[in-house]
Amino acid sequence: MKRFSLALVVISLVLAVPAFAKDRFFDLTAAAVWVDPNSSGTFNSGDPNQPFDISFDGKLGYGIAANIFLTDTVSLELAGSEVRPQAILRTRPTGFTTSGNDVKMIPLTAVLQWHLMPKSRIDLYIGAGAAYVLFDNLKNASDAGNLSVRSIDFKDDAGLALNAGLGIGLTDSLAITLDGKYVPLKSSATAVFATGPNTTTKVKINPVMFSAGLTLRF
Repeated sequence: MKRFSLALVVISLVLAVPAFAKDRFFDLTAAAVWVDPNSSGTFNSGDPNQPFDISFDGKLGYGIAANIFLTDTVSLELAGSEVRPQAILRTRPTGFTTSGNDVKMIPLTAVLQWHLMPKSRIDLYIGAGAAYVLFDNLKNASDAGNLSVRSIDFKDDAGLALNAGLGIGLTDSLAITLDGKYVPLKSSATAVFATGPNTTTKVKINPVMFSAGLTLRF
């Protein structure tokens, strides 16, 4: 229900924008994307499995974005990226850690942007919209202490997306785009153990995404 409500908000905002004349119609951007998951969560379980924390290190990935201009100052950006942050498991209370397992994360965003200086060579913009983040399961997780974790299954989640950035025009049809997004959400995750019962928790994953890429303007 939450993801459908966010989608309706974005669609309503788009429909509410009057169709004024515009110079730019469409931008296409390919970029390198740094994602810091800014994450934390704790799995609580009884013997023989002890409680443990999970977090993720930031990682560099790639992404693509299409930006449709509704007016000279308002556009709708649809973007997707893929990154594989490294999961870190830390036992309690011993503090033993293990890493080396990557989780594929695919953030998809639909953002309505307001361009502050649309006619300038420097195109500053701010925006807000919706995000849907796809997660792959953490399989063959390395043992941390006596955890014997077989896998950690993450549920896809939707949330708000806040956006700001700038485009630096090189020519009329080519630009460098620097972009930042923040997506606060919590994903439900289930730890599957080799022995003992499974345990489920909410993992806070608030991705901060910074990208730099080349943009073709049409």
